[in-house]
Amino acid sequence: MARALKGIVFDLDGVVADTEDFHRRAYNRAFEEIGLSTRWEFADYKARFTCSGGSKLADLPVPVATVEPETFRSELYQAKRRHFVRLLETAPLSPRPGVVRLVRQALDRGVLLGAASTCQKEGAAAILQRCLGPELAGGFGVVKAGEDAPRKKPAPDVYLLALADLGLPSSACVAIEDSWHGLEAAKAAGLWTLVTPSEYTRGDNFDLADRVVPDLEAGGITVDGLEEELAKWSARLAVTR
Repeated sequence: MARALKGIVFDLDGVVADTEDFHRRAYNRAFEEIGLSTRWEFADYKARFTCSGGSKLADLPVPVATVEPETFRSELYQAKRRHFVRLLETAPLSPRPGVVRLVRQALDRGVLLGAASTCQKEGAAAILQRCLGPELAGGFGVVKAGEDAPRKKPAPDVYLLALADLGLPSSACVAIEDSWHGLEAAKAAGLWTLVTPSEYTRGDNFDLADRVVPDLEAGGITVDGLEEELAKWSARLAVTR
């Protein structure tokens, strides 16, 4: 019998590894680099969490009147990207519980793997390589990142692009997310979606999710279990159509 589950699409930041705070630290390094006294603490970054990319800097005052605000913020964001990748390469970092096991299991079962992330390509590649190693990271046939999608999450674009490149319909795949805007994006793309809340999203509202678990290990998430969940979900959808 053909498998109902043909693909798993992972978000990266907060799903493969709890890297969300690396972004906050990278912004602070960028601020320090140009002499700004601004420092974002946990609460400051969480308040900006749903803002994508450089839009987190929208309310940051421009210190030099002769510099165009857009240019200043763009250059600051590029510096932040550089510091983020450097942190991914050098700071202690481990995959979240159950991620390596599920990725290996999926590859062993012939389930295709993709990534759909709002972080930039260099960050996406660094997360996969650092957390999974070259062999497992190479098993991801599709990696879609921030610059690939014309609209950021919660728009479904990055998921739709990943599905198109995988050559699979949403009905044959599941998504794994950690945030509400990622959840909205995956659901808008028509995907059964599992949420594993991360450091910055624990306690958020995930009512839209098909299932929520603390992490893949604690939730006992397996390829067989995901396939069973997908089959039940598809059957319920068929009845309501």
